[in-house]
Amino acid sequence: MPTNQAVSLKNLLAKDEQFLASALYRVFHIVADRGEGSYLYTTDGQKYLDLTCGIGVTQLGHCHPEVVKAAQEQLAKLMHVSCVTHHTENIKLAEKLAGILPGDINNTFFCNSGAEAVDGSIKLSRYVNPGRPNIVAFRGSFHGRTLGATALSSSKSLHRKHYDPLLAGINFVDFPNCWQCPVFKDPNNCGLECLDLLTRMFKLNLPPESISAIIIEPMVGEGGYVPAPPHNQNPRFNYLKELRKICDEYNILLVCDEVQSGIGRTGKWFATEYYDVVPDVITMAKGIASGLPMGAFASKKKFMSLMPPGAHGSTFGGNLVSCAAALKTLEVIEKENILDYVSKTGTELIKHLESALKQKAKIRGLGFMLGIELASKELADKVVEECFKEKMLILTAGAEQKVIRFIPPLNIEKTLLFNVVDKIISFINKA
Repeated sequence: MPTNQAVSLKNLLAKDEQFLASALYRVFHIVADRGEGSYLYTTDGQKYLDLTCGIGVTQLGHCHPEVVKAAQEQLAKLMHVSCVTHHTENIKLAEKLAGILPGDINNTFFCNSGAEAVDGSIKLSRYVNPGRPNIVAFRGSFHGRTLGATALSSSKSLHRKHYDPLLAGINFVDFPNCWQCPVFKDPNNCGLECLDLLTRMFKLNLPPESISAIIIEPMVGEGGYVPAPPHNQNPRFNYLKELRKICDEYNILLVCDEVQSGIGRTGKWFATEYYDVVPDVITMAKGIASGLPMGAFASKKKFMSLMPPGAHGSTFGGNLVSCAAALKTLEVIEKENILDYVSKTGTELIKHLESALKQKAKIRGLGFMLGIELASKELADKVVEECFKEKMLILTAGAEQKVIRFIPPLNIEKTLLFNVVDKIISFINKA
């Protein structure tokens, strides 16, 4: 006879199928009930180690007590005013972000998601560069699910199917992937020949004077967890620096999408810091509020001021409760020196994985945003399945879904972390 818990799970999944739109895909057919730290607890009494962080969102694990307290206190005080009045929390958060954003980026617009942040950056680029309708994006990138962000994305064709025509003026160039070089060069003898793909496009079909913005993920997320060069820290081959020079030459806005790589995920506040580059615009979301919905795009005051009041808006953007959670998230990351922990531990993880897997996998990433590229989707699926049997949740990425993406909580205990990695290594070696 099935247990009451099993019956309950079956009923819940049946109701899910009946009442929720099938467009929203779920990876694991379990029903989460609560979370604490690195663990999720399901309605049928199971405990899972969550190495997905809600796809890079719960930076401090589930329901961090200080974040929860900050949100609860704000919830009891004031929940929502929209743009009817000013309020304290988004003022404090914008000021805090101005102190950690790179360079002269000091002005923020708050919204609800990364996709909205990307859409806002598109609008901003057209105010800064009126009459320049074109935007350059990179193949393999993912920027969100709104129509504007979808037009910029190319990590998976399913995301775009049936939605054409999308936003006009989007032009794609290959991402500088040193593990699958778009110009078939040996990364050890790289001269950034992949940059020629962009400059050649300028010469042949896309006048740079017609481009308002170039948008790039410093590390491709959904497309396979691929950092831009220099993956080997050779300053001679800094793709983002060269891109910065090109944007400066033609007055093109450089937009860095840090929705997944930002807020400490790579061991720095923003991945662009590894490249010693200050973009014109940064988009952020995911981990900024530890699970409450929030997104933002930020730029220098000079640019943001070109959008007059009413040029853009958001009913729920910068919600007081989300702002309170975000402020506490940033405070905890600083107080507990988490950036240093993630940076150093991430480097150790990469070395450990490279040593253990040798020719069986391509290892890459920064901090706690690591990709383990395997030989096939079948092998990656097998690893995910074996992890699930061991009550561990982990995801894949990439167009072929053969990259294991490793995005644990930033404050996960180190011994637990390496024990988990060793289990994943053993699953790969046995497969």
